[in-house]
Amino acid sequence: MGRTYRLLFSHKNLKIGRNFQCYTFPKILLDKTAKIQIGDNVVLRRNVEIRAHGNSTLNLGNHCRIDRGVRLLAANNAKLHLGNNVRIGLYSVFNGGDSITIGDKTLISGFVYLQTSMHNFQGKTEIQSQGYAHKPIVLGEDVWIGTHAVIFPGVLLEKGCVVGSSSIVNKSFESYSVIAGSPAKILKNREF
Repeated sequence: MGRTYRLLFSHKNLKIGRNFQCYTFPKILLDKTAKIQIGDNVVLRRNVEIRAHGNSTLNLGNHCRIDRGVRLLAANNAKLHLGNNVRIGLYSVFNGGDSITIGDKTLISGFVYLQTSMHNFQGKTEIQSQGYAHKPIVLGEDVWIGTHAVIFPGVLLEKGCVVGSSSIVNKSFESYSVIAGSPAKILKNREF
């Protein structure tokens, strides 16, 4: 099915690499000024949604595997970049009003939410009328995010961090930190 999708839907703003596999046709929404690039040997399970709006760029590295029901969104001028050998578990959402960068060999469990924007809420003006504040999210190489975790705008998780299931991550952590909780706190460092 991946070869058929590649033949039917590739054009100048959508590049699909070799050996692309998809279990069902992914839902791809692509503005004329945005770009999507899918690397070699990428596997998309059922019901994956990939959206690039505005002047955004969405790039899936080589050997990525995206499980069913995942939603990847890049908007505005954001860059959503998955490194090589990234794995994303089912029904996770990457909401990229600002840039999201995922390092090589990172594992993201199911039902994880990465949120790069928040509604402004100053004074008594209606919240929907106030717009958004945006900050990027960066996950380094070899990071593991447990199921149901939420990563907030402006977070940097350096190489080798581990995030416990159901954690709320609202600040950055150094390499090889093991964190958990709501809000997430450091439990220990990975030992070698």
